[in-house]
Amino acid sequence: MPLKKDELKYLINTCLSLELYEEAYDYSQQLKIVCDNTFDENERNLYMKCLKGKLNIERNAWKILIDFENYEQDKEILPKKLIKEKKDYLEEQRKKLCFEVVDDCKIFEKNIEEDDYSAKIFYLKLKADYLRYYGETSTEEEFEKYKKICRDSYENAYQLCKENLEPINPLYLSVVLNYSVFLYTLTDETSNAYNIANETYRHAISKLVPEKKIPEVESILKSIEENITIWRIEISEYNS
Repeated sequence: MPLKKDELKYLINTCLSLELYEEAYDYSQQLKIVCDNTFDENERNLYMKCLKGKLNIERNAWKILIDFENYEQDKEILPKKLIKEKKDYLEEQRKKLCFEVVDDCKIFEKNIEEDDYSAKIFYLKLKADYLRYYGETSTEEEFEKYKKICRDSYENAYQLCKENLEPINPLYLSVVLNYSVFLYTLTDETSNAYNIANETYRHAISKLVPEKKIPEVESILKSIEENITIWRIEISEYNS
């Protein structure tokens, strides 16, 4: 007998709390079917956590293998051929997950109500994020045909944020954080990344109310601030 929506959400939350990310992801796929490809805000956030948990397992393993490649002594522990095989496998798994998410987003977007800007922004950002994650491990040539889609999705999400969300909305800030990282890491546009991040950061700071601290907002702002500092130094050194 198929599980009901509330049962699936309970199982997902339980798996996430136990860091059973593969199981959480599998349940999220069932939830998608039960909800007929229409998530409310809570369900969207659950879905995102499942994806991020599954991605991070593969991402961390991939980074470990990169470390093995970079240190000669470790090559004696893991043969070069084995490292390549494992890396190729993880990169293929990353690609599979990323394009599954992109396809899911396209389906979800068809079911969004016209005035549900938060949902529109969420799926644009999610699509762009997972294309960016694919870009982290693909070759420049492989990623080239998806770069414009990634950029356009971030840009559209960013414009919708500016038109419809408060500058201290966590979704707005996360779009700016990830969009600016994309510009810096995958298009080599440090100045553009800096300008977008800095403008948003200053605007958000001016709207903060000291008596009403929002941990999620403060965490994202801290990450944006750290990037701004690094990029400002790089731009200064480049221009000097």
